Amino acid sequence: MSFQQIQDVSAAVLTSMTEEECADWHRKRGTHVIRHCNRYWKETVRGFYQPLHWLARLSAEEATFPTSLCWGFQTTLCEVDATIANASMPIHCLPNLENYDLQSVTANRRNHLRRCYKRVNIVQLNELTLLHEQGYEVFLSALKRTAYRQIPSKKDYLTGLADYVAPEQRLILAGLNGTDLCGYVTGYAVNGIAYIDEVIIATEALSTYIGTGLLFEFAQVCRRSGLIRELVNGLHSREDEKLCIFKEGMGFQVKHIPAKVEINSIIERFIHWRYPHKYYRLVGHD
Repeated sequence: MSFQQIQDVSAAVLTSMTEEECADWHRKRGTHVIRHCNRYWKETVRGFYQPLHWLARLSAEEATFPTSLCWGFQTTLCEVDATIANASMPIHCLPNLENYDLQSVTANRRNHLRRCYKRVNIVQLNELTLLHEQGYEVFLSALKRTAYRQIPSKKDYLTGLADYVAPEQRLILAGLNGTDLCGYVTGYAVNGIAYIDEVIIATEALSTYIGTGLLFEFAQVCRRSGLIRELVNGLHSREDEKLCIFKEGMGFQVKHIPAKVEINSIIERFIHWRYPHKYYRLVGHD
C-alpha cells in the first residue's frame, strides 16, 4: 500500500463547500437537485424535498414549497424566523466542537479509544484503491449485522465509489489492522457545518473499538480545520437505544432545531400510524 493511497490522520483535512458547490457535487452523483429562492433542495423520496444542506436554517421567505410538483417538504429555520416553526429536526451534534478532546467523552469511551489505538491504525484515504480491493467485504459484513439498507451487489458498490474520494469535498478515514481494512467513516462539510455520512465497520472488527476511534478522529479533523463550527452525526434514532448511548458517550447530544414541515395531511396521518419513529424524525415529536 503506497503513501499516495493513505495519509496520517493528523494531517487529514476537510474543507467546507458552499451550497452551490454541494449542489454541483450532488448532481454529478445523480441526485435530483432543484433551486428555489437561491437555495438548493433534493428530492429525498418521490415528491418530498429537503435542503441539500440540512442545517442551512432558511428564512421564512425561503421556507416555502420548492416546486408545485411536491406533496411536502422539511427544512430548518433561521433564528430570526424560528417563531414560525411548526416542527423540529432532532439531530445528534457536538455542542462545543472547538474544545472537543478526550475529556469530552465518557471514561468508558476513553478506555475504548486507548484500546482502539493499540489495535488499529486510523488514516485518511486519498484514493479508491483500498475500497476497491477490500471495501465491499467490509460493507457486506456491516449490512448483514445492521440491516439498515438493502445489500447491493459488488458491482453496484464499486460503481457507487466513483465519487467517494474528492479531497476538496469528502473526507474518508479508515481503520487498518496491518494492511487489512476494518472499517471506514465518510463525511463532508457545507458552509462550516460538517456531516458524518456513513460509518461502515466489519462485524469481526467491533472488538477493536474502531467505531470509537473513527468518530473521535473525524471530529478532531473538523476541530483542527478552524473553519468548521458544527458537527452533525445523523438524526436521532430513538428506537436504537445502543446507538444513542454510543453517540451520547462520544459527546454528541440530541438537539432539536426549529423547523418547518409542510406535508399532505393524508400522508402525514399514514406516516404517523405506520412509521412512528420516522414521523418523529420528520416533525420532532410524537
